Amino acid sequence: MPDPSALVPAVLLLLMTLVLLWFAFGTQRNIGRGNRLLRWLQDGLPALGPKTTLRWLGSSVAELRIAQPRHPYREAQVMVVLEPRDLGALWALARSRGRRDFLILRLSLVRAPLVRADLVSPRAWTARDRRPEEQEPELRESWTDAAGQPVELRHDGRADLASLCGHWDGLARQSGGVWRLSVRPTVPHLEIHLLAPDPERAGARALLDEVAVLARALAAH
Repeated sequence: MPDPSALVPAVLLLLMTLVLLWFAFGTQRNIGRGNRLLRWLQDGLPALGPKTTLRWLGSSVAELRIAQPRHPYREAQVMVVLEPRDLGALWALARSRGRRDFLILRLSLVRAPLVRADLVSPRAWTARDRRPEEQEPELRESWTDAAGQPVELRHDGRADLASLCGHWDGLARQSGGVWRLSVRPTVPHLEIHLLAPDPERAGARALLDEVAVLARALAAH
């Protein structure tokens, strides 16, 4: 009768091979997906500024920093955040909790907003994220967007919620959906989390033009 312990090295070798193959395949999938989103963004980035620097933070995050951002931006950053497809167990866990490929726009304005508001989809993977220095919102309300999805409104009572809700719907039409729209007096003054769009259905320029309309309105007040 064969010794079961003799099979252990072979099983470990097989498992290691599978992990390495998954890692290689997942990394290539993420880089390919990221590059497609970056190509899609190229058409719209001039709305933020004339020059952009790109760096990859691992295989799941690409960071775009805008040099010499246009008015009304003082600083502008776009993050392409991908599912961790290179790590099988982590990918399965993150996906079960609602993580998908998404974009983060972090924008500092030439004039800081005087209000604080946070519009959040309760289904969003980032719904529970909050900066440590931020105060708890004074008021909480609920709203249903144009797509029929619930949205939590957390605000200080001074924000123009009707305008922000209108921009939420506008951003949703130009992307795969909105997860978060945050306005605050501290930098970044405007932060937006968006699901990755279908490049065949929407253009990046229209999306970033919608962002610019919102940013100008906030900076003007």
